[in-house]
Amino acid sequence: MNDEALITQENIRDFFSLVLAKNAVALDLISQADSDLQLLPQGFVFSLPALHAILDPDQCLPYGDFRKLLYDSTLNQELSAFDAEVTLFRSSGKIDTSLYCLRQRCET
Repeated sequence: MNDEALITQENIRDFFSLVLAKNAVALDLISQADSDLQLLPQGFVFSLPALHAILDPDQCLPYGDFRKLLYDSTLNQELSAFDAEVTLFRSSGKIDTSLYCLRQRCET
């Protein structure tokens, strides 16, 4: 396996920044994906398996490793540069079936 083909935290952050910027290609990918990827008024809602599928369609990085990459990352800290964060949108009690939301933070 070619390690250069593996998805990285930077790939995830870059995709999220494109979504936040309302990039047409990123939004089109989401609109063509399954129902676990949605653009809602609250933000970009996703399940981890659906996010993995859209970011790594060839499954170069096994899902378990993808999930570990996300949980070990500093993604939310990096997203703060965009005034954004990933939050829990709807809990199912299980990581893989819960929904998460990339959203702009509200300044109060």
